[in-house]
Amino acid sequence: MKMYRWIAIIVLGLSLGFPVMTASAAMQQEGVRSVAITLSPFSVTPVMIDGDVTFDLIFTVANIEPGVAGAEIYLGYDPAFVGLPTTPGVAPAEVLPNFFGTSNVSINEVLPAAQCPGGVSPCIHLVLAGSPQITQTGIAARFHFRGIGQGSACFTVLESNLVDADGFSVDHTSAPQQCVDVVYRITKGITSRQGLADSANPGGGSQGCSVVTANRAGVFDWVYTDIQGEFSFANLAIGTYTFTGSYPGYLDAEKVDVSIPGNLPVIDLGTTQLRGGDVNGDKAINILDIGKIVSMFGQADVAVGSADPTSCGGRDEATDINDDGNVNISDLAITAGNWGRTGPTAWQP
Repeated sequence: MKMYRWIAIIVLGLSLGFPVMTASAAMQQEGVRSVAITLSPFSVTPVMIDGDVTFDLIFTVANIEPGVAGAEIYLGYDPAFVGLPTTPGVAPAEVLPNFFGTSNVSINEVLPAAQCPGGVSPCIHLVLAGSPQITQTGIAARFHFRGIGQGSACFTVLESNLVDADGFSVDHTSAPQQCVDVVYRITKGITSRQGLADSANPGGGSQGCSVVTANRAGVFDWVYTDIQGEFSFANLAIGTYTFTGSYPGYLDAEKVDVSIPGNLPVIDLGTTQLRGGDVNGDKAINILDIGKIVSMFGQADVAVGSADPTSCGGRDEATDINDDGNVNISDLAITAGNWGRTGPTAWQP
């Protein structure tokens, strides 16, 4: 009985002394044939509209004699949500040397739906050939698309054919459909104005109708604030921006060097408050502004540009700083309190 116990202990010890073999290594050592086509995860998720959609086509073969030497792939995509890249020099399918080595690319083309398997979606058609691969895993191609519409963009290997060095077809498993969400990029914030309540004041004025401008290398987008002073830009292009908030009678507020990346669905610029008193719009609050307010002092029922925040764009009397419809001591006090300030001011509460 003791002898059997010692034999069991010795066998257990020997088994623990040998390294554990992975499944793939075991398959290769035992000569198990396997061939698979897979798609890598997306480089960025979710994808912004106008953002890059990038993923890889991967071949994995084990113990294939005389080696996989050619492949034909049809990759379907949904043109409602993704389109072909517009960056110069970037092709929809970038053939890489990680599987076949320096591949002999026979065909690399974009086909309309009518010429693709199934006839439902357009596709990328790739025909590759190279050195026979007996056991190898590598990226055969990298696909490049861009987001163009909000929704779930799906990619499907519509048809695939692998052949060995003798020209015979090789059985294989193919990647399932792979989808990624394409979403709008929202850049938002709040621009309030000194002297106004969060809701409409007695003269009809509100936090609405301030203009917020997004400047990217001289290319401008702009929006109005709503009645609470909130604003948002839908899908600004990727780049570096300067944001400016403005309204008649106020110093501009500015936020510089704001980076809009390709992988964030929401960018919050935070809150800023415009300082009142720049009546003549020269970006400085001084005696000239006081003089204009004094010249209009006591005027009632003056034009209030923010009275209708659904339309904006109407005439506004700049000396009525707080948009209550009257030029009075409140406007004079706001201006005097900001005496000597210049703009644009920093973007801050």
